[in-house]
Amino acid sequence: MSATRFFTAYEVQADGQTPAIPAFFIESTAPNNFDDKGETLPAPDHCVDLGDPRQAIERIAQTLARQEAPKLVITVHGFNSPRDAVLKTYAQSFQSVNGDKALHDRGVICVGYRWPSERMGTPWRSGLTASPIFLLGTLFTALAAVYFVNFVLELCEVARIVRMLITAATAFMAVIPITLYLLRLIVYFRDGYRATTYGVPDLVDIIRLLDEALAKQLTEMGKTQARADLSFIGHSMGGYVVTNAVRILADVFSPAAITAMKAMTAGDDTPGTHAEDTELSHIGKAFRLRRLVLVSPDIPAEVLLSGRANALRSSLIRFQEAHLFSNEGDEVLLDISTTANFFSLPTKRRNFGFRLGNVGVLTEWGITKGVNLDKLRVGSRTLAQLYAALDAAQSRDGFAQRLTYFDCTDSIEKGEGVVTNARPGEPCDLSMTGHLRLLWLYVTQGRPDVHSGYFAPGFVGQLIYRFACIGYGDSEQAYGQFDAFSAECKAHQVKALRG
Repeated sequence: MSATRFFTAYEVQADGQTPAIPAFFIESTAPNNFDDKGETLPAPDHCVDLGDPRQAIERIAQTLARQEAPKLVITVHGFNSPRDAVLKTYAQSFQSVNGDKALHDRGVICVGYRWPSERMGTPWRSGLTASPIFLLGTLFTALAAVYFVNFVLELCEVARIVRMLITAATAFMAVIPITLYLLRLIVYFRDGYRATTYGVPDLVDIIRLLDEALAKQLTEMGKTQARADLSFIGHSMGGYVVTNAVRILADVFSPAAITAMKAMTAGDDTPGTHAEDTELSHIGKAFRLRRLVLVSPDIPAEVLLSGRANALRSSLIRFQEAHLFSNEGDEVLLDISTTANFFSLPTKRRNFGFRLGNVGVLTEWGITKGVNLDKLRVGSRTLAQLYAALDAAQSRDGFAQRLTYFDCTDSIEKGEGVVTNARPGEPCDLSMTGHLRLLWLYVTQGRPDVHSGYFAPGFVGQLIYRFACIGYGDSEQAYGQFDAFSAECKAHQVKALRG
């Protein structure tokens, strides 16, 4: 089967017209389950099916090649994201981008990429049919033992202490299959498998095919030296998909890559010369990696400290800009992700179990210059304190300085919290009771949306797409230079830290 059959593509149109900023929706055709029957999904609203995937690739490449300074921005969603939810978010994002005049006539092309993900609770029907015989046997044995203890042994007047011991043993037996069934219901690990097995390889294939088609288009137009900017927005588990895809796409045998890796091995994370960084960002024949925007990424926070190679580190050195949007009140990462990863994360202390999307900035609202580990917090400790607690020599500040940080914990829009229950002039309550209140509100009401609220119309959502489309420098200029930009962040209670 041809690799191009692994995805379908649509062009976004509004009232039959191409929007000011062209947009496409591409989705992997991988099913949620191995044994699902293949089905043809309907074209989303306001979208035109581009038919054969190869023709779709040619269409996107032609659209890019016609731009004077082509910029391709690919957005990748996170886990617990069924098709309807992804389409709603991407439609909202496409509308926001087209409504931002600062992005018009900049050569921007947007692509929303969907990998197979499902809503929490969806796999409950297949819990028994997919369960291994051993697990089912353990559960039914435990249930039978409970019946035996509560009826047979009680009738036989067996000693109470014996019944208690048998009950405790059977309860332990029942806990294991029930816990695994609940883990299946939250779809975290199922989505993680699909992200690794389908999401990353399919995205790699799509970019590879686009690179070939774009290189051909540029050559035919006489633009043999031209390259298109390739930028990514990775939300939640989508950040994992993006960083791993880039790691695969990168040519580790290129001279620039070898030089960068040698510097990393020697503990030197400082950026290279402009020529070295430019060469390092080139991938394929027609792309250069430009900007990476991570929004509440479901990636261990220790990647900022680790001196070893990891997906984020290997990817980050290839981008010319990288930005992190985080929320200390993101209960999805703080509770669900850290709990789900508890038994697999290789750490001896809970202080090292947090996610990158929970990084907090210890400054006033507005933009502060100068990134160092003392101004960044994960959990109750700063990165400097975590660094000092490590048993082995790790990264220096240099790697952390490759990112700009936007802490949206206290951010507000029209008097209401964007990702927490923050209020104008008041920081979010991050006490134990404050976290419990946030978790309760998110689970019962879905608001505030502590994990995905960044993309709602407003300042934060606009900022994410401006960074991805035109970069930090042009975004700062669009807001009226540094002081005006910092004042805008302060007005929306965003704490930003940049190098």
